[in-house]
Amino acid sequence: MSVVESIAGNERGHLLKILGVTFGVAVAVGDMIGSGILRAPNAIAASVPSIALIMGLWVLGALNAALNGNVLAELGTAIPKSGGVYNYAHRAFGDVGGLIIGWANWLAFVAGTGAAAISFANFLPLIWPWAGQHTIGVAVAMLLGLFGANILGLREGRALQEGTSLIKATMLAVFCVAAVLFAPQTQPLPPAVAAAPVLGWGAMIAAYQLVRGAYAGWDTPFYFGEELTNAGRDLPRAMYIGMALTAALYIGVNGALLYALGLHGVASSPLPFTIVLGQFGPVAKVLFALTAMITVASCANANIMGGPRIIFSLARDGLLPHWFTIVNKGGTPTIALLLTAVFSVGLAVSGEFERVFALIGTLNGVGAIAMAVAVFVLRRTEPGLARPYRAFLYPVLPALSLLIEVVFMVLYSWTDTLGILFAIGLAVVCIPFAIIARRARKTA
Repeated sequence: MSVVESIAGNERGHLLKILGVTFGVAVAVGDMIGSGILRAPNAIAASVPSIALIMGLWVLGALNAALNGNVLAELGTAIPKSGGVYNYAHRAFGDVGGLIIGWANWLAFVAGTGAAAISFANFLPLIWPWAGQHTIGVAVAMLLGLFGANILGLREGRALQEGTSLIKATMLAVFCVAAVLFAPQTQPLPPAVAAAPVLGWGAMIAAYQLVRGAYAGWDTPFYFGEELTNAGRDLPRAMYIGMALTAALYIGVNGALLYALGLHGVASSPLPFTIVLGQFGPVAKVLFALTAMITVASCANANIMGGPRIIFSLARDGLLPHWFTIVNKGGTPTIALLLTAVFSVGLAVSGEFERVFALIGTLNGVGAIAMAVAVFVLRRTEPGLARPYRAFLYPVLPALSLLIEVVFMVLYSWTDTLGILFAIGLAVVCIPFAIIARRARKTA
């Protein structure tokens, strides 16, 4: 009997080992492709004065994710537990480090869910104008629908994720082809009109933060480690395939937009997609709205599936109350899902999610640094640990990944002081909780 079955099985059920590569790819693509790719091209084009630099940033984002994936694949296959990076941080750094990474990680999932819900509500009025007066109600209704589907069980959540990920990936690919082959290409603009502001370091860093935010979610398959039938084989495959598909779509979408509209055209509208599709008539705009809603709903569903498993894992290790380990017969951590639902809906209702969502890049950066350090720590402290996947070119590439993340964290601290202070505050707050949990386990 597995650890999960022995702990949660006596309550109501247990996590189900029924997932494979297809789901892993779907949940990675589903979490990465969200409102970021719909909104980031405009903001980046408005601040970066070169098409080559813009395309280079999207390629760099994919390479950055692949470097970090090389590290995480070793950790995830060596410690194939649901709950993702928390498990690796807890194994390497103990209760305090695990709790900090776990809470930061869960907060990022909750913020991503709330942001996707509001984005969904913002796109619906393009089809149904009445919804524009009821943004919060629409966002909450969407969340309740997705949480309701997932509380039924893992199979229902898996079907929803695979279906929505396939639809949105297909629609983005169709857009790329249509924009290049059929949309009239914009005539070259005069230099004075087409010129973007002079590029500065701050603008470049801010633009790359948007790119990294768009790629965030490539690690989502690792939050289902013990639910995959063959984690040692399937996790690296799902991660790299998901990255490759998403990178191809991101580069293709940005290339198509820049080809059809030019730099100034992309920078001129918050949603440059609508300008391109507007040339195909009103039906195309409706298709865009539907694609956008499916895109953000799929992203929300990936977060809804992954977030509760962090809470489940924290509770399993004694860092949260034991009843968060309750799993229903469908394979869903029920109480953990309800907690995630409460916070996600509260964030959507408050309308303050933008402030928290802005911190996700910083929190993810902290997690990436922790994982790069963890792979070195566990190589030293647990040399005999089975590692179905060993980080390629160790220690050179993991060291390079760590160096890059530290450099970016320094740069982020320059442009996002609030995010750094929040991360420090989160660490300080977690310390007494970790100490209390440790004492409680010793007493037990």
